[in-house]
Order: sequence, then C-alpha cells, then structure tokens
Amino acid sequence: MRILLLVLFTALVTTGCVSQRTVDGKQQPAQQFNAQEAARTRLALGLQYLRSGNFEQAKANLERAREYTPENADVYTGLAYYYQQVRDFKSAEAHYRKAIDLKPKDGDNYNNLGVLLCGQQRYNDADQMFRKAVAQPGYVKVASTYENAARCAAEQGDLANADRYYELALNHSGGGVNILENYASLLMQQKRYDKAATMIERRSNYPQLSAQYLWLEVQLAHAQNQKNKRQQFGDLLVQRFPASQQATDYLKLIK
Repeated sequence: MRILLLVLFTALVTTGCVSQRTVDGKQQPAQQFNAQEAARTRLALGLQYLRSGNFEQAKANLERAREYTPENADVYTGLAYYYQQVRDFKSAEAHYRKAIDLKPKDGDNYNNLGVLLCGQQRYNDADQMFRKAVAQPGYVKVASTYENAARCAAEQGDLANADRYYELALNHSGGGVNILENYASLLMQQKRYDKAATMIERRSNYPQLSAQYLWLEVQLAHAQNQKNKRQQFGDLLVQRFPASQQATDYLKLIK
C-alpha cells in the first residue's frame, strides 16, 4: 500500500545564544530562540535520517522536535511514520491519531492511518479513514486515496468496492496511466480478463510506453491464447525495457 509523502520541512535556522559585538564595541542582543523554527529543522533532520535508515538519529531529532512544539501535528505525523518503519504499529497508530486530533482537517493523516490499518487487516477501520481523508475540504490527493481504498478492498476480497474505488480514482485522476496499469494488474491477478481488457484498452490510448503496460498486453494475449499478439508486445518489451523485471518475466514465459 502506498503511503502519501510526508511534508518535509527544509528551513534551516540559526539559534545563536551568544551576543555579537559590533565594530564600535556596542553589544547586539543575542538572537531569541524560535521553537517553531527549531522544531521544523529537527523534523526535517529526523525524516532525512529516517530515509537513510539511521533510526536512532531519526528518533532523537523527532523527539527533540516534539519537545520544542508538543502540540505540533506535523511532528506527530513524523513520529508515526518513524514507528511505522520500525514496525511498532501500535505506537504508529497512536501518533497518527494524535496528529488527527491536533489537525483534524489534514487528509494525509487519515490516508496514512488507513494504510497502516489495512496492513494490519483492519479493513473496515481502514476504509473509514480513507473515506474521511477524501471528505476533507481542500484535500487534493483524492485519486491516490481512492486507489489505496481499492487495494485494501481487494485484499479482503471485496471486489465490488475495489472496482468502485478504482473507478473513483480514475475519475479524480482524469484516467491516470499509473492507476489504469495498477487496476489492470489487479484484474489480471484475479483472472478477470474481460474487465482487464477494458482497462488495458483505455491505457493503450496514451502514447507513452512503460514496461508494466507492455507486460499487461503480453499477459492478456497469453490468457486469450493470442500468440502473435503476445510475441509482438513481448518483443517490444524486451527491445524497449531490456533490464526490466517484466522483460525477464516475459523471457521466462516463452521458454
């Protein structure tokens, strides 16, 4: 399941605590400590350390950010993501819920909590979070959240809702290429070839090629016993994306 990107704060601050002396010898007052700016810097550092796999420094900086601004929802989001990465899901959930309490109109936190809950097979709770995310005024990542909801519904075998959410995701993305490919892949896994063919045909209307799209065409042709079409798209896949996993899978298929 995809987690929407956290907002990274990159502002750097200087929090001098020593007075500076001018040329004429007069004292200038020391800069005052700005807790908000310091917290943003610590949050950015914490997320950077987290991305590099340095969990100890990540937690230290995130905790310092919370110490500076204990009612900062973004800090709790960062901590939730940290606990998610170290697989302490109970703590991750608690921190996402705290972030939601502090910033109840932020759809990202509902979405991220939904992803977390779905990963724990708490499908109904996850679905509730996804629906709350898209209901927030001004929330712009609606298509991604509907896709998350679709994947979660599919995991529990709720194909009707998976289809409904994917259609909503497509509506809100203008028929995005990635969503079409992901939906078609899911349908192929479920051996729902007629529905998959419809999605793949819609995807074929876009000029850009991808390894995933060509592999979908290969799989569909294989399922429909269309050997010439399978070879046509397979050869194109190997030619255009020779290093891709999909090209490797195709070569295994025809052995």
